[in-house]
Amino acid sequence: MRRPEAESEPSDTDSSVASSQSSWEGGRRAVRHQRGNSQNAYTLKAMAPRPSAGPGGWLCLLVPLALGVRLLHTPAQCQSQAWMQWFLTIAASGMALESLCFYVYAFVKTGILVKCLVSLLPGAVTSLCLYSLAQTSPLFSVIVGFLLTVSYQHLYISAMRGFEKSFTYGEASVFVQGLVLFALSALHNFWELFRDGTCDADDFENLNKIMVNALFWLLNFCITLLVFPRMRKPLAFYPLLGVLLLAVTCFPVIQPLPLIALVQFLIRDYNRLAILGFYLLLVALTAVTVSWQLGNSTKANTRVRKIFHLLIVLVFVPGLVYECALLYLATGVALAAFVVLEVVRLLEVPPLAGRLAEAFRSFKDEKDAGQLALTPFCLLIGCSMPIWLTPCPCYGGDTLALLSGVLAVGVGDTAASVVGSKFGRNKWGKSSRSLEGTIAFVASILLSIWLLDAFGLVAMTQAKWFASVFAALNSALVEAFTDQVDNLVLPLIFYIIVGLA
Repeated sequence: MRRPEAESEPSDTDSSVASSQSSWEGGRRAVRHQRGNSQNAYTLKAMAPRPSAGPGGWLCLLVPLALGVRLLHTPAQCQSQAWMQWFLTIAASGMALESLCFYVYAFVKTGILVKCLVSLLPGAVTSLCLYSLAQTSPLFSVIVGFLLTVSYQHLYISAMRGFEKSFTYGEASVFVQGLVLFALSALHNFWELFRDGTCDADDFENLNKIMVNALFWLLNFCITLLVFPRMRKPLAFYPLLGVLLLAVTCFPVIQPLPLIALVQFLIRDYNRLAILGFYLLLVALTAVTVSWQLGNSTKANTRVRKIFHLLIVLVFVPGLVYECALLYLATGVALAAFVVLEVVRLLEVPPLAGRLAEAFRSFKDEKDAGQLALTPFCLLIGCSMPIWLTPCPCYGGDTLALLSGVLAVGVGDTAASVVGSKFGRNKWGKSSRSLEGTIAFVASILLSIWLLDAFGLVAMTQAKWFASVFAALNSALVEAFTDQVDNLVLPLIFYIIVGLA
């Protein structure tokens, strides 16, 4: 995201990427020729991955690796959730295997017998793991294992076909894995509510139920708009949005109702109110920055976009240190707001659609080649994912791991971009990234960790320092050479390596 002596985002023209993309395209042409006019050939033809980027198939392994690492460090307070953590890890691994088998099935010339085996392998392996590791019944394991992998593949193909040029193959895998894992968590929470009813719980558990409930109804809101085109008209859209707000605030997932519980939670602590006021101030600054940029006729450059990286650092660091539960809720609220605004923009719902379209055109970069505003979503998701993936993140967990997204994207990537664009002279081969930017990436992260340790905000050990250095170096190298969305990739890589400490 930096080019020496330039302000604009670089376009990745690495010959290795071109070669990789060419090989995949060649595989796609071979498959189409082999299958003739079959439905699968039509599906492959309809897929349009993000241009000027490699396939990124390796990204499908990041989410299951991150979940697997967290199994090593489940807090004692979260032992009741151990089964669900195993279930989600197995589910993510099954979806990753489904992605790999889909790549083989679609892009590699093999016989029909091999293709049949490849098609059945993910469901069979997932079922076996559910039976042996999660200790579920044989019937449940088989049904869930095959239903999960088949549903994932359908959603994956639908995402690639429905949002042309928005994702690479690997990026789509990460997004769909996250969507399926959230749906599984929501269904589990609703089952627990149905079985046990509302019961007393601590603040974090109540806020988690509220957030999962809100995002679940938001998912249903989006599905309704997708299935019923008439609901996309303004006269139907806004009443449907009102129903969504009513379900989010008044559906009895806890006692008292979510809206009352939220108000009680916020006014109970003056420090919490102060941090909430600080968050609202940052939201106002974000709005002012966007309005100022829209007032200019030029497109937002790298430095302007990095303002949002700094703002997100200011959101996450005090939140994780002082009000983890409030930050956890805020990430869900921000994600929901992003989704609603993006839906308004895509459906061109007045009166905000025009202004949102202007903002998208002003702030988009080469990774926003499709319909979706991918970069801002990935910035929020990348910084929030360590909190979402960690079981019981507010019960005295590893703060360094929870800050993985902030350190990798908010600190390291920002420093690399600024230093690389101003002082970068020595490039990494044919990459547009510079050696100076990579050094700034590593140095800024290690300096930030040292400051956090010096102020007693994180507890560093020799093993954690070693893991931090290794994570910073690997993340910097990935940032220098990858053409995937680094806001999504770097936090997961940093989280996985630091979590091994």
